[in-house]
Amino acid sequence: MHPNSPYTGHDLRRAVNLAACLGWLGFCAPWMVDNPALLPWLAFFGLPIALLACWVIGAPILRYVMRRQVTWRAAGLWGAVIAAIIASLWIAFSRWRGLQQSRDPNSFSQIGGRDNIQSIDGILTPYGWWVLGLDTAAFVLCGAAVGLLVRWRIGPGAPPTPR
Repeated sequence: MHPNSPYTGHDLRRAVNLAACLGWLGFCAPWMVDNPALLPWLAFFGLPIALLACWVIGAPILRYVMRRQVTWRAAGLWGAVIAAIIASLWIAFSRWRGLQQSRDPNSFSQIGGRDNIQSIDGILTPYGWWVLGLDTAAFVLCGAAVGLLVRWRIGPGAPPTPR
């Protein structure tokens, strides 16, 4: 951490780990409610992915943000920004995979049915783009909520010391 930062390195580690756990919980909660037996699998595979994403993407941003005291507004904004970056990377990767899938003449896949077809051969339909947009907006709002919860738990940091 920066020498004059109101936060310690321990605060940064707690913030990143808490964000990963809360983000994982927000992402996996719908599946756990529908089928609680999935919890061990979601934890075994999902928590390491959440921790990796938060440490690789979130920690450098938080290290910069935590050089000064973090306001509630900044916590919500930066939580949304970090979630938007993670979502953008996932969308880019999944659309690249969809493009690769669409180029394979020996395969056919369809997600959804009737009026709710989301993709055909890896290419999103207009309805698929709509669902992706809604899911991304929900993910970014969840990131803002995680930022606020982390700010609530970590606190405002030590006040600046007079020189």
